[in-house]
Amino acid sequence: MNEATPKTLDVLSEEFADFALDEIEEFDSLADRSETLMEAAHQSFKARLLGFGSSFKDGAHTGHMPGTAPVRGERCPACRWADVAIMRVDTCEDNHTYVLALMGKSIVPGEDHRIRTVWTEDPMEVLRNLFVPTRGPRANASGRKIPFPNAVAFRHAAKVDERLGKVLEEHGHLIPDPEPEAPYLEF
Repeated sequence: MNEATPKTLDVLSEEFADFALDEIEEFDSLADRSETLMEAAHQSFKARLLGFGSSFKDGAHTGHMPGTAPVRGERCPACRWADVAIMRVDTCEDNHTYVLALMGKSIVPGEDHRIRTVWTEDPMEVLRNLFVPTRGPRANASGRKIPFPNAVAFRHAAKVDERLGKVLEEHGHLIPDPEPEAPYLEF
């Protein structure tokens, strides 16, 4: 009898984003989340999704007419957006590796999706890699901030992973809370 090969989810795909949103909405505990075969940056691995955030806004275009491409560098969350996924690969009963996928996505002709992955056993390293450089009037003294999609992904992940939960308890003041009444705050 042939066993079907499990489908691999490419973390840059729309299918993965739909999967991630469903996992977070439907399952409040890590034990209920699916261990899924995934691919990121040409590497395949089995992982459970911990958190996901996105700056994608369907519908209204910002700075340009629908049907035309935004100019290079223009922010239009219907055309260019960021997705962030925090996953966990269980390597043995008491040990696991976090996989952070920071994705830049675009539907603009000639532009490709981009991804940066971070593999670490250190939950603080997950937090450190959520910061991005900031310029202009929103810049803080350090010149770095955590964007809302990154904060949402981390807060969701901290709800289901004890070690990330401890990092949130200790450093929550650094992590914006775009939804103060959101269910990820229920520990």
